[in-house]
Amino acid sequence: MTEKGTIKIDAQNIFPIIKKWLYSEKDIFLRELVSNSVDAITKLRILANEGRLPMPEEEFRVDVNFDEENKTLTIEDNGLGMTDEEVKKYIAQIAFSGAEEFIKLYQAGDGGIIGHFGLGFYSAFMVSSKVIIESKSWAANTPAVKWECDGSPEYTIENSAKETRGTKVTLHLMDEEKEYLDRIRLEEILNKFCSYMPFSIFLGEKRINPSEPIWTKSSSELKDEDYLEFYRKNYPMEKEPEFWVHVSADYPFNLQGILYFPNMERHEEIKTEKLNLYCNRVFVSSEMNALLPESINYLRGFVDSPDIPLNVSRSFLQSDARVRKISSFIMRKVADRLVELRTENSEKYLETWKRISAFIKIASIRDEKFAQRVEEGIVFETSDKRTVSIEEVLKSAYGDTWREDKDTDHEIFYAVPGETPGSLSRLYENSGKTVIHGNVPIDSHYFYNLEMKMRNEKISFKRIDSELSDVVHDELEELVDSNGKKPSEIIAETVKEILGEIEIKALYLKTPELPIVLVFPEFERRFREMTSWNIGGRDELHGHTCIVNMNHPVIKRMVPGTENPLDTELSRELIKHLYSMASLPHRKMNPEILDELFINSGNLLAKL
Repeated sequence: MTEKGTIKIDAQNIFPIIKKWLYSEKDIFLRELVSNSVDAITKLRILANEGRLPMPEEEFRVDVNFDEENKTLTIEDNGLGMTDEEVKKYIAQIAFSGAEEFIKLYQAGDGGIIGHFGLGFYSAFMVSSKVIIESKSWAANTPAVKWECDGSPEYTIENSAKETRGTKVTLHLMDEEKEYLDRIRLEEILNKFCSYMPFSIFLGEKRINPSEPIWTKSSSELKDEDYLEFYRKNYPMEKEPEFWVHVSADYPFNLQGILYFPNMERHEEIKTEKLNLYCNRVFVSSEMNALLPESINYLRGFVDSPDIPLNVSRSFLQSDARVRKISSFIMRKVADRLVELRTENSEKYLETWKRISAFIKIASIRDEKFAQRVEEGIVFETSDKRTVSIEEVLKSAYGDTWREDKDTDHEIFYAVPGETPGSLSRLYENSGKTVIHGNVPIDSHYFYNLEMKMRNEKISFKRIDSELSDVVHDELEELVDSNGKKPSEIIAETVKEILGEIEIKALYLKTPELPIVLVFPEFERRFREMTSWNIGGRDELHGHTCIVNMNHPVIKRMVPGTENPLDTELSRELIKHLYSMASLPHRKMNPEILDELFINSGNLLAKL
């Protein structure tokens, strides 16, 4: 007996809307129909596990087939199946959340609607002129049922000759949709959306999803090569990642995934849209880096969460409270993994750290919780080639209880390789001071941020050429001229007269290596670094002080009454030359300047 009915929905006809709403993404209809089949198999297996029916012996599977001659595409499963009443309930009545709400959502233009209101099945009408469902329920003594609809609100329902459990959906494709009768095209779509579904998906005789996604396995089951092979398969054009994080959670949200930190050698080419989002292994999108906090939205990888719906949009990701919790969870996992990597192999970690340090420091500046967890993973190389965290520097200098000492100024000394003389670093190291290597300009931001957060601990960062009071001898000087001036005062005046309008100080440094050192106030230089990311080709000699080292042999020969004194003219030439050499790291470099210094060096050596 054939029964006729009308699809119960408050709108006059929803099908024109369905055919239009996702026209540019109509491939999704196949994802939805296969997903429905997988859901039906999942429900059957749950019932079998509960003992409500025997566990089927045959393989659970979904079969996709096409018939070019008849222009049909079929999706068939051996899952739960449906009775006559269930077909009427779940297919003929679009009423799970109310059609009026569906229409409002569509008219609001909020993005994808698939996955809501029981409409996943109806995506089939985007490409079909007629859809037929044949289904036989798992329940005993229930006849198979056939439902047919041509895209209007009217449908027919009758008994079916189907003998096996499960559901078969047949799409009679519209003439303009013949692309879905092409094997290569169908395989492309199924590979994109269904590669990691939990039951076998076949296109004809070929299985589409032969392997399990590695995020479903425990990290203890996997080797490094497993993670790398999975990365190569999915990102074949990229270099191997810096590291990866295996994430899993079941409270307060469900989530599994593998996140990869991409190779940062050419970070300017790194694109953010590389995160693949899945919902119960069903592919949703590869453009979901909005799920990540902005400071790490360049991560690649795979996140699978049933708590993120199939119709996810960027606005949803940015506003949903669960997504914010997931973002925080991912940040914690990245931080914890960095600390683990340093513990596992500090030497190897340092090589990776050199490429990723700027990105991790930016994330630390932006996220206080991340900063606290990653603290031991943020490291610096010292002038004597050790690798240390800020905490380790402070413990070394002030003891394990340094945080409790609120009266001491806790100073951390840093150098910038290429800008700060190595001999100055050695001077600090020889004076018992640890010197870490910083990078301009990111560390100016990082150090300032850390100082602000740790005001109570009285932490300050001092570049070793900002002032030299920590490496100066307190020298007792005798008067050397009739005016009662000390040697340092005479030298300071002499150099001032030679160099002109420059602040001069003559000090006894704890090394004879450096004749002249230029120092720049920490605050002023840091401000310039923080307000200008382009530090190449700078010329920033203004605002500095010229330190003349009274312990250097050449400077000693300029003191009146000393042995083997220099004549006045040679002293002038030497001071100018030494000043030019000291200013090299702070000036715009060009071949003419280097050539001039090289020639002057030769001429002066000939005169000494």
